[in-house]
Amino acid sequence: MNVAHLLDLHAHERPDAPAVVGGGGPLSWRALRERVTRLAGGLAARGVARGDRVAVLAANDARYFEIYLALAWLGALVVPLNTRLAPAEIALQLADAEARLWLVGDSLAALADAVTPQPARLALGDPSLLAGVPVDTSAALVPEDTLGIFYTGGTTGLPKGVMLTHGNALANSRHVMRAIGYRAEDLHLHAAPIFHLADLGHLWAVALAGGAHAFVPSYSPETFCEAMERTRATVGVLAPAMVTALVRFADLGMYDLSRWRVLVYGGSPITEETLRRALAVLPCRLWQGYGQTEATHTVCFMTPEMHDLALARPALARSCGRPIAGVEVRVVDADLDPVKPGESGEIVVRGPTVMKGYWKRPAETAEALAGGWLRTGDVATVDADGFVYILDRKKDMVITGGENVYSVEVENALASHPAVADAGVIGVPDETWGERVHAVVVLRPGSRATPEELQAHCRRLIGGYKVPKTVEFAEALPRTPSGKIQKATLREPYWRGLSRKVS
Repeated sequence: MNVAHLLDLHAHERPDAPAVVGGGGPLSWRALRERVTRLAGGLAARGVARGDRVAVLAANDARYFEIYLALAWLGALVVPLNTRLAPAEIALQLADAEARLWLVGDSLAALADAVTPQPARLALGDPSLLAGVPVDTSAALVPEDTLGIFYTGGTTGLPKGVMLTHGNALANSRHVMRAIGYRAEDLHLHAAPIFHLADLGHLWAVALAGGAHAFVPSYSPETFCEAMERTRATVGVLAPAMVTALVRFADLGMYDLSRWRVLVYGGSPITEETLRRALAVLPCRLWQGYGQTEATHTVCFMTPEMHDLALARPALARSCGRPIAGVEVRVVDADLDPVKPGESGEIVVRGPTVMKGYWKRPAETAEALAGGWLRTGDVATVDADGFVYILDRKKDMVITGGENVYSVEVENALASHPAVADAGVIGVPDETWGERVHAVVVLRPGSRATPEELQAHCRRLIGGYKVPKTVEFAEALPRTPSGKIQKATLREPYWRGLSRKVS
């Protein structure tokens, strides 16, 4: 089944029900289907065919939603690009995906202009895309056909394109819809970026239920509350840092958020302070999602009932909940045997949401899926009640504000500065972001550099969220006999006394 078949389903069963409200709307399911078939025709007129890759660089917008559907309708592959990347990083992903066409939102045009080289380019809202002959029948695809390529950082410093299929997306949608109880009356306000699987997974789940969608291009507590009140939205997906900012918003009580019933957050556990404030001041119920791009995101959920239980059992707030129904999740040893409660091991996942593989990376695909399980790289323990607790990451990664930052990418950027002899990058605790990117730098003999200079240098090479927020200088970095930086030694002073070594 093609993801775009959702259009046929709802246009037939509830043609006049709202699909999009607010900016870019209102559109009924019948009207949305009509626009998507015309967009598919406009893309086909530009040579886009089944199997072609089309990249998108845009803020949240109803047009983005339509392009997702139009590409699925054609059987072409979407390549969503992170809007916070540096031009060089975007160029690398465009080249790796061999994108045939690049669609750019108006607010990102200046960033796109700095990317060289680049494929054929169109504005996301180019009216000529709607001038084509409608493609009335979607491509005949099987669940194993690829829906899109979703880039995630690489431990070698190079991005890896995760190939997710139509079957992956639909299976995850069914699991999430059933777990949360999404329904046709729901309206999902997209404040978190829809190029991320964290929000996109819920977009498809709400769409599967027949619910409507509204979009805000960028997040602030004020713009979010205004849009929630205006659209009377019932669903929101936010990174933990966004939740913290929201519950600290002085004017929160001025807005009517009474229709809001579901808040999903993820990327890191919520702090006890934010949890208590959210439960006290927000009208919605809280869900924490843990997942990976390679698993179409959702692996575990911490339900509202689990959040309530955490008020009496604070240690439970450090859990990412229990596995979602529909996939198998285990914490295992090196032989893939389940560990006993209280013992540590790696989280592995098996089921219909596990990726097809990494784009053009067969060796890394085989390694990630060895033994028939997806190796997440997350070290965890499980308690006697089945709650999963993340302890550490085998992959050298920092999660800051819901964004994954692979340390080697930042280390490579620092190492390219002429004054830097060596650099190690770690995540350290941060009240706002969960973790912040921290660099320990060794300068070349006789060289000088300030933290600000190194940060400015990095900002030219990598996305701003990857740039170290703090920099310290050292005479040398601790290394193993084989030469590997001992990250645990670097992290220890910052995480001392905390029960969890990652956010």
